[in-house]
Formats: sequence, structure tokens, C-alpha cells
Amino acid sequence: MNGRSFRVGSVRLDARSEGEIIETVAAWARDRARSGDAVATRTVCFVNAWSIASASRDEDFRRAINECDLSVVDGVPPAWVGRRLAGTPCDRLSGPDLMHRLLTAPEHSDLTHFVYGGDAEALARLDFRYSAGGTRRPRRIVGTFSPSLGDPRPDEEASFLARLEETRPDILWVCLGTARQEKWMARMKSRLEVPVMAGVGAAIDFLSGGKRRAPRWLQRPGLEWLFRLATEPRRLWRRYLVGNILFARLATAALLRRRERGTDV
Repeated sequence: MNGRSFRVGSVRLDARSEGEIIETVAAWARDRARSGDAVATRTVCFVNAWSIASASRDEDFRRAINECDLSVVDGVPPAWVGRRLAGTPCDRLSGPDLMHRLLTAPEHSDLTHFVYGGDAEALARLDFRYSAGGTRRPRRIVGTFSPSLGDPRPDEEASFLARLEETRPDILWVCLGTARQEKWMARMKSRLEVPVMAGVGAAIDFLSGGKRRAPRWLQRPGLEWLFRLATEPRRLWRRYLVGNILFARLATAALLRRRERGTDV
């Protein structure tokens, strides 16, 4: 990747177009097929306003984002800030959207996928939705694993690693929730032989049909957070209200620093 990145607070994000993100991740996923050997694992994080606010107060979370291979902007406000700070195209792309695209696009039908996280029932729905259909529909999800809550037991981790070695997927989708999944990927990166790991949060719930996403007319102007807050207020009020205020402070400070250096924003 080239160096078109910017920072909000102390969190690094990469300014990329949507097409560039998709093609880069797909190309990384094909590295093993091209070389025929084990490849170094690359990690992809999706960073929204809440991630930035949380990482500003969580050193391990911040380090996991800053040391990942691709820090994707997820959300209209961070993308707006990114275009001004980086001075280049900066599209927003969510983890569930990238996952859906790579699971369904004909040009990426050669890629295989493993999904880690969520409960067994949701994983079964997801597997059926994207991999059922016999020869008419190639089996793209080659494995799933539902971990227990909290830290994994040694036997559970060994079972997962064995499944991963057996299935040899091109992409591992990690669905453990914000911060936990990024820290998990940073910890496991050196232990896995998978070309790409991407932390995609609630993708299992959305893509399996377990939860509704906001309508496109709310997603386009960046109001998906309002839809989610309305549907899960007790769980999400702090994330969206407190988190958005902290993000706004950090973003404003970043824009002011850029202006003080004599660059228009």
C-alpha cells in the first residue's frame, strides 16, 4: 500500500477508494495461490468514530489498529475528515459490505472464506445463505467456528487452529466485536497461516439475516448509527452519543492542527 494515511487523535486511518480497498484485499487473499507457499498474514481493521474514540483511551486497541496492514475508514464523518486531512479520495466501507462483496461477486468466486465468531445458529444461517446450492453455487465458506465468551480455552484454540489448517481459507473474517477482535487479530497474527484476517464486527448478524441494517437512504448520508441506536438504545447509547462527541473533539483538533501548519482543509 502507498502512504496515503492520516491520523485522528493518535489513530491511523488509510485514505483509499472503495474499489482500491476491495481489489487490495482480494489480491492479498490470492497471495498463497500465486506463491504456492505459506504467506505472512495481513490484517484489515474497519475504523469508525466509535473505534477512534475508544482507541484514544485504550493503548492495546490503538496499537492493534496502528499496526494493521490496512485501516479502512468506516463511516461518513471519518471519511469527510480523511478527505481534508489526506487530500485524496477517502471512501467509507463497512466490514459487512466488504465481506458480502467478496462472498458474492463473480470475479472473486475463487476466494475461500472462514468465519470466526458469533453463535452456532447464526453461523449456520450465514453458511447456508452464502454457500448452499451445490454445483450452481460454489462453496465459498469453507469453515466456521463459534468461540466461547471471554478468553478462549487452550483446547478450544487448538481446535480452531486445526480447523484453519485443514480448510486453508484465503480470508478469515473475525466477528468478535469492536476492540476485542482487533486485539485478537494482533495477538494471533504470527500464529496463523492465512493470507488475510479482517475484523468485521456484527457482520454475521447482518449477513445471516439475524439483524436488520439501516435502509440505504439512511446509510448514504451516514445515519446508520441513528437507526442502530433506535433499535438497540440500551446497548448502543454510549457508543453513539458519548463516542460521537469524543470523535468530534479529536477530529476538530486534527483539522485545526492541519490548518495551523498552513494547509487548507
